[in-house]
Amino acid sequence: MKQVKYLIIGQGIAGTLLSWEFRKRGIRHLVIDQVGKDTSSFKAAGIFNPITGRKMVKTWMADELFSGLGDYYEGLEKFIGQKIIYHKNIYRPFNSMDEQNDWQGKMSDGIYSNIIRSVHNSSLGIPGLLDPNGGLLIDRSGYVDLPTLIESYREILISDDIFVDEVFEGNEMTVEQGMVNYKGISAEKVIFCEGVGATKNRYWQHLPFRPVKGEIIELEANFQTDLIVNRNVFLVPRGSSFIAGSTYDHSQLNNEPSESGIRNIKERLNKIVDIKYKLISSWAGVRPATYDRRPFIGLHEKFPELGIFNGFGTKGVSLVPYFAIEFVNFLLGNQRLTPEVDIDRVLRK
Repeated sequence: MKQVKYLIIGQGIAGTLLSWEFRKRGIRHLVIDQVGKDTSSFKAAGIFNPITGRKMVKTWMADELFSGLGDYYEGLEKFIGQKIIYHKNIYRPFNSMDEQNDWQGKMSDGIYSNIIRSVHNSSLGIPGLLDPNGGLLIDRSGYVDLPTLIESYREILISDDIFVDEVFEGNEMTVEQGMVNYKGISAEKVIFCEGVGATKNRYWQHLPFRPVKGEIIELEANFQTDLIVNRNVFLVPRGSSFIAGSTYDHSQLNNEPSESGIRNIKERLNKIVDIKYKLISSWAGVRPATYDRRPFIGLHEKFPELGIFNGFGTKGVSLVPYFAIEFVNFLLGNQRLTPEVDIDRVLRK
């Protein structure tokens, strides 16, 4: 019988960073996931952005989430020996002069001073960029190369013999006398980080997930910028190509890109750039979003040996580092969970 303190199910960004936090504390754990399985983490653009929504407000807990985000991923870079975080300004073109004036006023109150680099009253003059009213240049933003992070970290897990390459079979798990047993593995707790798979897990089906499908396209274009352009659609420079997206579909929850999704991205893209481009590829994934757009973190109300660390939606890159630290501290008895992410809120509701 192999004994560990924690068994992590799923190695997307949530499972990866939770394992990283256990590792830093010297906590014995094991990760189970199937190599090659379609996951939303592998399909995600990995963008981190302190400004969110159509009304362009600070993202929830922006000051806490973004204060150490760069250092966190740079520490991971050193550990895995791979470049994964790319700091890039996000440029959001203004729709009107009224919006430009509104942001000039917002900048005077100091709330946004640490995340807005500049407000531009006129076009940046980048050929092909449609910004006649100027735009907003956002700081403390960029993207994380999630496939490189996950694959490189997995190689380390495998070399340390703490990774099991298989689909987790819930019917093989038993909970008795305060311990969990699974196929010759004994653990004090099992933490489920299985993304949208939690919606079919009998222990977590009662949680009000609201999965959403997102599609992304990759394209070649003669467009010269190192900025991420983002206005109802994002355009991210990645080496010799760009990626653009994303869609939000609550009905067709599958991993297959669609003609309608690709067309939707192209239509929105044509509103922020006037460039010729060639479609290289497209992909889709289902994000584990929740009813209130806050993660689901905590221990099961009837089986405290089972925990969940899930529901990070489109903001996993910025949310997971902060809450992985918090959750491990909670498991060790050193910290309470933030009420907005604690699954107890569902029971209270």
